[in-house]
Amino acid sequence: MTSVLITGAKGFIGSSLIKLFTSKKYKVIGWDVDIKETKFKDNDNLKEVDLGNQNLISRELIKDKPDIIIHCAGSADVSKSVRNPDIDFQGNVALTHNLLFGIYKSGITLPKIIFLSSAAVYGNPKKLPITEKAPVNPLSPYALHKVMCEQMCQYFISNYQMNIKILRIFSAYGTGLKKQIFWDMYNKAKLTGRLDMFGSGNESRDFINITDVIESIYLVATKDTADYDIYNVANGSEVSIRDAATLFANIMRVPSEKVYFNNVVREGDPLNWQADISRLKNLGYKPSVSMENGLVDYFKWIEGNSIY
Repeated sequence: MTSVLITGAKGFIGSSLIKLFTSKKYKVIGWDVDIKETKFKDNDNLKEVDLGNQNLISRELIKDKPDIIIHCAGSADVSKSVRNPDIDFQGNVALTHNLLFGIYKSGITLPKIIFLSSAAVYGNPKKLPITEKAPVNPLSPYALHKVMCEQMCQYFISNYQMNIKILRIFSAYGTGLKKQIFWDMYNKAKLTGRLDMFGSGNESRDFINITDVIESIYLVATKDTADYDIYNVANGSEVSIRDAATLFANIMRVPSEKVYFNNVVREGDPLNWQADISRLKNLGYKPSVSMENGLVDYFKWIEGNSIY
């Protein structure tokens, strides 16, 4: 039985990957720094592993001997990285360094490694759609640290012959996510009855539902990907923030005239994104969740999980 190790197992993407790979009859091993408060705590294959401890990583790898490692652990908040870049560095660069060196030191048969990066590495691209060959231009400490992690992956590919695939995930949303634009919109609406948004509304993103995110990761993890080391993970569609906010406002039954933009661009926020997903499509990827359906499902989930 093929074994899959998922770091950051109780997080937004990690927990969804556990469900997906389990449903497909893989042996799934989950690592997280704290597993006490998680729905998977009764799973014997979920372990409390601190990626800050390189020796512990090596010891656990010798026990687990995974065929595939999907590295989901790490900090994932642009605004927090601006306020506390040192914490973000430790949560991304240091942890990734420890994992890769831990794999090398363990002496196990080298697994296929999937590193979850971010579209944030592109910053403000010169043209759309963005291909994987576009230059990186980080606008925040978070984005810079993801670039550093990618460079580290490339180093291990070149010098240690590791099989590492880098996935640049665009604007993911969906069940399980308790932060970012739509979660914040819901809580603002409940608190004030209106939606006060940053920017002009003309900014755009390439939104992708968690169902399509994990399917993309599954394809890269299990298909022959010898041709490329980097893949964009997105829907390939540009959606303005104004249109996205209006759509979600309608789902929440908030009048569109209650949506306001302050024309303030936050540090680290890019202007416009749309991904070229040709490489992912060549693996058989087809977006399966429309934005409207995805937001309806997400709204229902938030209703049961928000503080309001």
